[in-house]
Amino acid sequence: MNRLTAYASAVLTACASVLCLAPSAQADTQRVTAADLGPGRPWLRIQDQGSSAHPPGVQEVSPFADPVHWNGSLHLAIGPGQQSQAAHFYTGAVQLSTVMGSEISYDSYVDGAHSTATGTGPNLQLPMFCDGAFTTLSFQPQLATDAEGRHGVVPDIWQHWVSGPSGIWRTSRAVAGFPAGGDAPLSDFAEACTGATSGVIGLIGNVGSLGDPTASLDTYMDNLTANGTTYDFAVDGTATARVDLRAASTGEEPARIDGTAVFHSPADGPEFVAPGARLTIGATTGLDPRNVQVTIDGVPAQVTSENGHLVAQLPRSLADRLLPGGTLTVPFTITSTGDGGNGCGYGGYGKGDDCGGNGGGEHGTATVTARLLARGYQPLQATDVSAEASIAF
Repeated sequence: MNRLTAYASAVLTACASVLCLAPSAQADTQRVTAADLGPGRPWLRIQDQGSSAHPPGVQEVSPFADPVHWNGSLHLAIGPGQQSQAAHFYTGAVQLSTVMGSEISYDSYVDGAHSTATGTGPNLQLPMFCDGAFTTLSFQPQLATDAEGRHGVVPDIWQHWVSGPSGIWRTSRAVAGFPAGGDAPLSDFAEACTGATSGVIGLIGNVGSLGDPTASLDTYMDNLTANGTTYDFAVDGTATARVDLRAASTGEEPARIDGTAVFHSPADGPEFVAPGARLTIGATTGLDPRNVQVTIDGVPAQVTSENGHLVAQLPRSLADRLLPGGTLTVPFTITSTGDGGNGCGYGGYGKGDDCGGNGGGEHGTATVTARLLARGYQPLQATDVSAEASIAF
Protein backbone atom coordinates (compact mmCIF):
# COMPACT_ATOMS: atom_id res chain seq x y z
CA MET A 1 0.00 0.00 0.00
CA ASN A 2 1.53 3.31 -1.05
CA ARG A 3 1.10 6.60 0.79
CA LEU A 4 -1.79 7.70 -1.40
CA THR A 5 -3.87 4.60 -0.65
CA ALA A 6 -2.94 4.69 3.04
CA TYR A 7 -3.87 8.34 3.32
CA ALA A 8 -7.12 7.75 1.46
CA SER A 9 -8.07 4.95 3.85
CA ALA A 10 -7.41 7.20 6.85
CA VAL A 11 -9.53 9.99 5.39
CA LEU A 12 -12.41 7.64 4.64
CA THR A 13 -12.32 6.16 8.16
CA ALA A 14 -12.38 9.62 9.73
CA CYS A 15 -15.25 10.75 7.53
CA ALA A 16 -17.37 7.71 8.32
CA SER A 17 -17.77 8.95 11.91
CA VAL A 18 -18.30 12.68 11.23
CA LEU A 19 -20.37 14.83 8.90
CA CYS A 20 -18.29 15.82 5.87
CA LEU A 21 -19.20 19.37 4.90
CA ALA A 22 -20.60 20.26 1.50
CA PRO A 23 -18.80 22.90 -0.57
CA SER A 24 -19.96 26.50 -0.59
CA ALA A 25 -22.14 27.58 -3.53
CA GLN A 26 -19.48 29.95 -4.85
CA ALA A 27 -15.96 28.70 -5.42
CA ASP A 28 -13.26 30.25 -3.26
CA THR A 29 -9.83 30.81 -4.80
CA GLN A 30 -6.69 29.52 -3.10
CA ARG A 31 -3.29 30.62 -4.36
CA VAL A 32 -0.72 27.81 -4.74
CA THR A 33 2.97 28.76 -4.92
CA ALA A 34 6.19 26.77 -5.21
CA ALA A 35 6.36 26.67 -1.40
CA ASP A 36 3.12 24.64 -1.35
CA LEU A 37 4.44 21.82 -3.54
CA GLY A 38 6.55 19.03 -2.02
CA PRO A 39 6.77 16.49 0.81
CA GLY A 40 4.65 17.39 3.83
CA ARG A 41 3.08 20.33 1.98
CA PRO A 42 -0.48 20.91 0.75
CA TRP A 43 0.34 19.59 -2.74
CA LEU A 44 2.24 16.34 -3.27
CA ARG A 45 4.25 15.27 -6.33
CA ILE A 46 4.59 11.67 -7.54
CA GLN A 47 7.76 11.09 -5.51
CA ASP A 48 6.10 12.53 -2.37
CA GLN A 49 3.35 9.87 -2.40
CA GLY A 50 5.51 6.78 -1.90
CA SER A 51 6.00 3.98 -4.40
CA SER A 52 5.09 4.66 -8.04
CA ALA A 53 5.19 2.48 -11.12
CA HIS A 54 6.64 5.37 -13.13
CA PRO A 55 9.57 7.72 -12.49
CA PRO A 56 8.56 11.37 -12.03
CA GLY A 57 8.74 13.94 -14.78
CA VAL A 58 8.51 17.73 -14.35
CA GLN A 59 6.14 18.83 -11.55
CA GLU A 60 6.52 22.51 -10.66
CA VAL A 61 4.89 25.89 -10.32
CA SER A 62 5.90 27.69 -13.51
CA PRO A 63 5.93 31.35 -14.62
CA PHE A 64 3.99 30.31 -17.75
CA ALA A 65 0.97 32.64 -17.49
CA ASP A 66 -2.54 31.20 -17.32
CA PRO A 67 -5.47 32.89 -19.14
CA VAL A 68 -7.38 33.97 -16.01
CA HIS A 69 -5.00 35.45 -13.44
CA TRP A 70 -1.93 35.71 -15.72
CA ASN A 71 0.36 34.86 -12.80
CA GLY A 72 1.83 31.45 -13.58
CA SER A 73 0.58 27.86 -13.76
CA LEU A 74 1.32 24.24 -12.87
CA HIS A 75 3.90 22.72 -15.22
CA LEU A 76 3.51 18.97 -15.78
CA ALA A 77 5.75 17.32 -18.38
CA ILE A 78 6.83 13.75 -19.02
CA GLY A 79 9.40 11.94 -21.10
CA PRO A 80 9.34 8.25 -22.04
CA GLY A 81 7.87 6.11 -19.25
CA GLN A 82 7.38 8.99 -16.80
CA GLN A 83 4.37 10.35 -14.91
CA SER A 84 3.79 13.82 -13.44
CA GLN A 85 1.30 14.85 -10.82
CA ALA A 86 0.34 17.38 -8.19
CA ALA A 87 -2.17 16.05 -5.67
CA HIS A 88 -4.13 17.81 -2.93
CA PHE A 89 -6.14 15.88 -0.35
CA TYR A 90 -9.14 16.91 1.73
CA THR A 91 -9.41 16.45 5.48
CA GLY A 92 -12.50 14.32 4.93
CA ALA A 93 -14.24 12.45 2.14
CA VAL A 94 -17.06 14.17 0.26
CA GLN A 95 -19.81 12.33 -1.60
CA LEU A 96 -19.30 12.56 -5.37
CA SER A 97 -22.88 13.78 -5.77
CA THR A 98 -22.02 16.68 -3.45
CA VAL A 99 -18.86 17.52 -5.40
CA MET A 100 -21.00 17.62 -8.53
CA GLY A 101 -23.16 20.29 -6.90
CA SER A 102 -20.49 22.90 -7.67
CA GLU A 103 -18.34 23.52 -10.74
CA ILE A 104 -15.72 20.99 -11.78
CA SER A 105 -13.32 22.56 -14.26
CA TYR A 106 -9.72 23.38 -15.16
CA ASP A 107 -7.54 25.07 -17.77
CA SER A 108 -4.87 23.28 -19.78
CA TYR A 109 -2.21 24.02 -22.39
CA VAL A 110 -0.17 21.55 -24.46
CA ASP A 111 3.20 22.77 -25.75
CA GLY A 112 3.27 21.24 -29.21
CA ALA A 113 6.94 22.01 -29.86
CA HIS A 114 8.03 19.90 -26.88
CA SER A 115 5.49 17.06 -27.18
CA THR A 116 5.51 14.02 -29.43
CA ALA A 117 2.10 12.79 -28.28
CA THR A 118 -0.89 14.32 -30.04
CA GLY A 119 -4.56 14.53 -29.17
CA THR A 120 -4.08 14.16 -25.43
CA GLY A 121 -3.55 16.53 -22.52
CA PRO A 122 -3.38 16.71 -18.74
CA ASN A 123 -6.23 15.29 -16.66
CA LEU A 124 -8.09 16.60 -13.68
CA GLN A 125 -8.47 13.58 -11.39
CA LEU A 126 -10.72 12.82 -8.44
CA PRO A 127 -9.25 10.16 -6.11
CA MET A 128 -12.13 8.48 -4.30
CA PHE A 129 -13.63 5.43 -2.66
CA CYS A 130 -16.65 3.63 -4.05
CA ASP A 131 -18.22 1.45 -1.37
CA GLY A 132 -14.82 0.96 0.22
CA ALA A 133 -12.88 0.29 -3.00
CA PHE A 134 -10.31 2.91 -3.97
CA THR A 135 -10.09 4.29 -7.51
CA THR A 136 -9.14 7.45 -9.36
CA LEU A 137 -11.53 9.08 -11.80
CA SER A 138 -9.83 10.95 -14.66
CA PHE A 139 -11.53 13.54 -16.86
CA GLN A 140 -11.03 12.76 -20.56
CA PRO A 141 -10.40 16.03 -22.46
CA GLN A 142 -9.83 14.22 -25.76
CA LEU A 143 -13.52 13.23 -25.63
CA ALA A 144 -14.80 16.65 -24.57
CA THR A 145 -15.53 20.07 -26.09
CA ASP A 146 -13.89 23.09 -24.48
CA ALA A 147 -15.57 26.37 -23.56
CA GLU A 148 -14.57 27.88 -26.93
CA GLY A 149 -16.33 25.09 -28.82
CA ARG A 150 -13.16 23.22 -29.84
CA HIS A 151 -13.50 19.44 -29.70
CA GLY A 152 -10.66 17.50 -28.15
CA VAL A 153 -7.19 18.68 -27.22
CA VAL A 154 -5.74 21.48 -29.36
CA PRO A 155 -2.01 22.25 -28.88
CA ASP A 156 -0.49 25.69 -28.30
CA ILE A 157 -3.62 27.38 -26.94
CA TRP A 158 -5.24 27.45 -23.51
CA GLN A 159 -8.45 25.42 -23.19
CA HIS A 160 -11.09 25.64 -20.47
CA TRP A 161 -12.74 22.34 -19.55
CA VAL A 162 -15.98 22.10 -17.58
CA SER A 163 -17.42 18.75 -16.55
CA GLY A 164 -21.13 18.54 -15.90
CA PRO A 165 -22.94 15.31 -15.01
CA SER A 166 -22.53 14.05 -18.60
CA GLY A 167 -18.76 14.63 -18.70
CA ILE A 168 -16.82 11.45 -19.50
CA TRP A 169 -14.43 10.17 -16.82
CA ARG A 170 -12.27 7.03 -16.67
CA THR A 171 -11.87 4.82 -13.62
CA SER A 172 -8.40 3.48 -12.83
CA ARG A 173 -9.75 0.39 -11.07
CA ALA A 174 -12.80 -1.84 -11.29
CA VAL A 175 -15.54 -0.47 -9.00
CA ALA A 176 -19.32 -0.84 -8.80
CA GLY A 177 -19.56 -2.77 -12.05
CA PHE A 178 -17.30 -0.39 -14.00
CA PRO A 179 -14.22 -2.17 -15.44
CA ALA A 180 -10.73 -0.84 -14.85
CA GLY A 181 -10.03 1.70 -17.58
CA GLY A 182 -13.73 2.04 -18.34
CA ASP A 183 -15.30 5.35 -19.36
CA ALA A 184 -18.67 6.63 -18.14
CA PRO A 185 -20.49 9.90 -17.42
CA LEU A 186 -19.63 11.32 -14.02
CA SER A 187 -23.28 11.03 -12.99
CA ASP A 188 -23.11 7.24 -13.44
CA PHE A 189 -20.23 7.00 -10.96
CA ALA A 190 -22.11 9.27 -8.54
CA GLU A 191 -25.23 7.10 -8.68
CA ALA A 192 -23.22 3.91 -8.13
CA CYS A 193 -21.01 5.18 -5.29
CA THR A 194 -23.33 6.41 -2.53
CA GLY A 195 -22.56 4.26 0.49
CA ALA A 196 -21.07 5.38 3.80
CA THR A 197 -17.67 4.15 2.60
CA SER A 198 -17.81 6.23 -0.58
CA GLY A 199 -16.46 9.70 -1.22
CA VAL A 200 -13.98 11.94 -3.04
CA ILE A 201 -10.84 12.56 -0.98
CA GLY A 202 -9.04 15.22 -3.05
CA LEU A 203 -8.12 16.34 -6.55
CA ILE A 204 -5.07 15.82 -8.76
CA GLY A 205 -3.49 17.47 -11.78
CA ASN A 206 -2.02 14.60 -13.77
CA VAL A 207 -0.10 13.65 -16.89
CA GLY A 208 -0.07 9.88 -16.88
CA SER A 209 1.46 7.08 -18.89
CA LEU A 210 0.79 7.56 -22.61
CA GLY A 211 0.98 3.91 -23.62
CA ASP A 212 3.90 4.69 -25.94
CA PRO A 213 7.30 4.11 -24.29
CA THR A 214 8.90 6.73 -26.56
CA ALA A 215 6.29 9.50 -26.21
CA SER A 216 6.65 12.84 -24.43
CA LEU A 217 4.08 15.43 -23.38
CA ASP A 218 4.73 18.97 -22.10
CA THR A 219 1.71 20.65 -20.49
CA TYR A 220 0.46 23.35 -18.15
CA MET A 221 -2.62 23.34 -15.92
CA ASP A 222 -4.28 25.95 -13.75
CA ASN A 223 -7.48 27.01 -12.02
CA LEU A 224 -8.31 23.47 -10.93
CA THR A 225 -11.83 23.74 -9.52
CA ALA A 226 -13.74 21.16 -7.48
CA ASN A 227 -15.66 20.92 -4.21
CA GLY A 228 -16.17 24.69 -4.04
CA THR A 229 -12.53 25.76 -4.39
CA THR A 230 -10.42 27.00 -7.31
CA TYR A 231 -6.67 26.45 -7.01
CA ASP A 232 -4.62 29.19 -8.71
CA PHE A 233 -0.97 28.21 -9.28
CA ALA A 234 1.13 31.36 -9.22
CA VAL A 235 4.65 32.75 -9.06
CA ASP A 236 5.52 35.45 -6.55
CA GLY A 237 6.17 38.43 -8.84
CA THR A 238 3.62 40.61 -10.64
CA ALA A 239 3.95 42.13 -14.10
CA THR A 240 3.55 45.90 -14.43
CA ALA A 241 2.87 48.50 -17.12
CA ARG A 242 3.68 52.16 -17.70
CA VAL A 243 2.52 54.69 -20.31
CA ASP A 244 4.55 57.77 -21.30
CA LEU A 245 2.98 60.45 -23.50
CA ARG A 246 4.38 63.49 -25.34
CA ALA A 247 2.42 66.02 -27.37
CA ALA A 248 4.22 66.20 -30.71
CA SER A 249 1.95 69.11 -31.72
CA THR A 250 -0.20 71.38 -29.58
CA GLY A 251 -3.11 73.38 -30.94
CA GLU A 252 -2.18 72.49 -34.49
CA GLU A 253 -3.70 70.37 -37.23
CA PRO A 254 -3.14 67.54 -37.36
CA ALA A 255 -2.77 67.05 -33.60
CA ARG A 256 -0.35 64.26 -32.73
CA ILE A 257 0.64 62.40 -29.57
CA ASP A 258 3.77 60.26 -29.36
CA GLY A 259 3.71 57.58 -26.69
CA THR A 260 5.43 54.52 -25.31
CA ALA A 261 3.90 51.59 -23.45
CA VAL A 262 6.35 49.67 -21.27
CA PHE A 263 5.42 46.21 -19.97
CA HIS A 264 7.76 44.56 -17.46
CA SER A 265 7.84 41.21 -15.70
CA PRO A 266 10.20 40.96 -12.71
CA ALA A 267 12.68 38.12 -12.29
CA ASP A 268 10.14 36.20 -10.19
CA GLY A 269 7.21 37.22 -12.40
CA PRO A 270 5.10 35.51 -15.06
CA GLU A 271 5.97 34.62 -18.65
CA PHE A 272 3.69 35.77 -21.47
CA VAL A 273 3.54 34.01 -24.84
CA ALA A 274 3.17 36.00 -28.09
CA PRO A 275 2.55 39.36 -26.35
CA GLY A 276 0.83 42.27 -28.04
CA ALA A 277 -0.69 45.60 -27.01
CA ARG A 278 -4.08 47.29 -27.16
CA LEU A 279 -4.63 51.04 -26.84
CA THR A 280 -7.86 52.55 -25.54
CA ILE A 281 -8.17 56.29 -26.19
CA GLY A 282 -10.57 58.82 -24.74
CA ALA A 283 -10.65 62.62 -25.10
CA THR A 284 -12.58 65.50 -23.57
CA THR A 285 -13.50 66.78 -27.03
CA GLY A 286 -14.45 63.42 -28.42
CA LEU A 287 -12.67 61.66 -31.26
CA ASP A 288 -14.16 60.28 -34.44
CA PRO A 289 -12.44 57.00 -35.42
CA ARG A 290 -12.63 58.09 -39.06
CA ASN A 291 -10.39 61.05 -38.24
CA VAL A 292 -7.84 59.30 -36.04
CA GLN A 293 -4.78 57.36 -37.19
CA VAL A 294 -2.80 55.19 -34.79
CA THR A 295 0.48 53.40 -35.30
CA ILE A 296 1.72 50.70 -32.93
CA ASP A 297 5.37 49.68 -33.18
CA GLY A 298 5.53 51.70 -36.41
CA VAL A 299 2.65 49.84 -38.07
CA PRO A 300 -0.76 51.42 -38.82
CA ALA A 301 -3.41 49.93 -36.55
CA GLN A 302 -7.12 49.57 -37.11
CA VAL A 303 -9.12 52.06 -35.03
CA THR A 304 -12.64 51.23 -33.86
CA SER A 305 -15.13 52.66 -31.40
CA GLU A 306 -16.11 50.56 -28.38
CA ASN A 307 -18.21 51.71 -25.42
CA GLY A 308 -17.50 55.37 -26.09
CA HIS A 309 -13.74 54.98 -26.51
CA LEU A 310 -11.45 54.45 -29.46
CA VAL A 311 -9.60 51.14 -29.51
CA ALA A 312 -6.51 50.32 -31.59
CA GLN A 313 -4.45 47.14 -31.85
CA LEU A 314 -2.50 45.11 -34.37
CA PRO A 315 -3.76 41.66 -35.41
CA ARG A 316 -0.40 40.09 -34.49
CA SER A 317 1.95 39.72 -31.57
CA LEU A 318 4.91 42.05 -31.05
CA ALA A 319 7.38 39.48 -29.70
CA ASP A 320 7.81 35.74 -29.21
CA ARG A 321 7.68 36.00 -25.41
CA LEU A 322 7.84 38.39 -22.51
CA LEU A 323 10.03 36.44 -20.09
CA PRO A 324 10.57 36.92 -16.34
CA GLY A 325 13.05 39.75 -15.93
CA GLY A 326 12.16 41.07 -19.38
CA THR A 327 10.63 44.27 -20.74
CA LEU A 328 8.47 44.86 -23.82
CA THR A 329 8.61 48.47 -25.05
CA VAL A 330 5.92 49.47 -27.54
CA PRO A 331 6.10 52.89 -29.28
CA PHE A 332 2.90 54.34 -30.67
CA THR A 333 1.51 57.51 -32.26
CA ILE A 334 -1.99 58.97 -32.24
CA THR A 335 -2.87 61.55 -34.88
CA SER A 336 -6.19 63.39 -35.02
CA THR A 337 -6.95 64.99 -38.38
CA GLY A 338 -10.46 66.17 -37.45
CA ASP A 339 -11.60 69.47 -35.97
CA GLY A 340 -12.10 67.96 -32.52
CA GLY A 341 -15.77 68.87 -32.50
CA ASN A 342 -17.30 65.65 -33.83
CA GLY A 343 -18.44 62.84 -31.58
CA CYS A 344 -18.18 64.77 -28.30
CA GLY A 345 -18.30 62.73 -25.14
CA TYR A 346 -16.11 59.78 -26.18
CA GLY A 347 -14.73 58.23 -23.02
CA GLY A 348 -17.36 59.85 -20.82
CA TYR A 349 -15.33 63.02 -20.28
CA GLY A 350 -17.83 65.60 -21.49
CA LYS A 351 -21.35 66.34 -22.67
CA GLY A 352 -22.45 67.22 -26.18
CA ASP A 353 -22.32 70.98 -25.52
CA ASP A 354 -18.90 70.97 -23.85
CA CYS A 355 -16.66 70.37 -26.86
CA GLY A 356 -13.63 72.32 -27.95
CA GLY A 357 -10.49 72.26 -25.89
CA ASN A 358 -11.58 71.54 -22.35
CA GLY A 359 -8.68 70.87 -19.99
CA GLY A 360 -5.72 71.65 -22.24
CA GLY A 361 -4.81 72.67 -25.77
CA GLU A 362 -7.11 73.20 -28.73
CA HIS A 363 -8.23 69.57 -28.69
CA GLY A 364 -8.55 69.04 -24.93
CA THR A 365 -7.13 66.20 -22.88
CA ALA A 366 -6.53 62.67 -24.11
CA THR A 367 -6.32 59.63 -21.85
CA VAL A 368 -4.55 56.57 -23.22
CA THR A 369 -4.73 53.12 -21.64
CA ALA A 370 -2.25 50.48 -22.81
CA ARG A 371 -3.07 46.85 -22.06
CA LEU A 372 -0.82 43.85 -22.57
CA LEU A 373 -2.22 41.08 -24.76
CA ALA A 374 -0.97 37.50 -24.73
CA ARG A 375 -1.89 34.01 -25.82
CA GLY A 376 -4.71 32.67 -23.68
CA TYR A 377 -7.94 31.05 -24.79
CA GLN A 378 -7.39 33.10 -27.96
CA PRO A 379 -4.12 34.09 -29.69
CA LEU A 380 -4.35 37.73 -28.51
CA GLN A 381 -6.31 37.89 -25.27
CA ALA A 382 -6.42 40.90 -22.96
CA THR A 383 -4.46 40.40 -19.74
CA ASP A 384 -4.85 42.25 -16.44
CA VAL A 385 -1.57 44.16 -17.02
CA SER A 386 -2.35 47.77 -17.97
CA ALA A 387 -1.58 51.42 -17.27
CA GLU A 388 -2.92 54.80 -18.36
CA ALA A 389 -1.76 58.37 -18.73
CA SER A 390 -3.34 61.68 -19.77
CA ILE A 391 -2.03 64.64 -21.75
CA ALA A 392 -3.29 67.95 -23.17
CA PHE A 393 -3.03 68.15 -26.94
